[in-house]
Amino acid sequence: MAKNEVFKYGQWVSLPLPLRGNNPDVNADPTLPGDPVKVGSIVGFVQEVGGKPISYSVGSTTVTQTGNPANSLKPGWASVALAGAFAFPVTGWDAETKGSGTPVFLVAANGSNRATLTTSSNSDPFGVILGQTHDGVPIVNIVQPVPGDTNAVPDKAATGS
Repeated sequence: MAKNEVFKYGQWVSLPLPLRGNNPDVNADPTLPGDPVKVGSIVGFVQEVGGKPISYSVGSTTVTQTGNPANSLKPGWASVALAGAFAFPVTGWDAETKGSGTPVFLVAANGSNRATLTTSSNSDPFGVILGQTHDGVPIVNIVQPVPGDTNAVPDKAATGS
């Protein structure tokens, strides 16, 4: 085994989330599990969010997510899947006119606006549609873009003077 190996599988990692306000603890509408996210030039789907417990609704069901004691996610951090295929709505996609293979782009979260996916190429590259679920939701395969973006998020806050 290589002594410099940090992650056996580096496709599910903890990353600092881009801030949507001044403090990740008090964002009005925080990033939630299942949301698409972009950190620097890395794209993925959030699996779990660190920090205080949050509640959100899925249809008529309210879900409260408490912190997972098995990990050490802090406020402003999330466990993110960098690979895989996820069912997620895509604005502008129609199975009859676009179908499988359609490129997907990310409109990043901003303020109280959650991140969305679109077929409009004037946004950040995110992935490609592989097909759809039985109820017509597109299945998006994450495709990492070419590195070089300048909006990377610092892993630690600067200290000192």
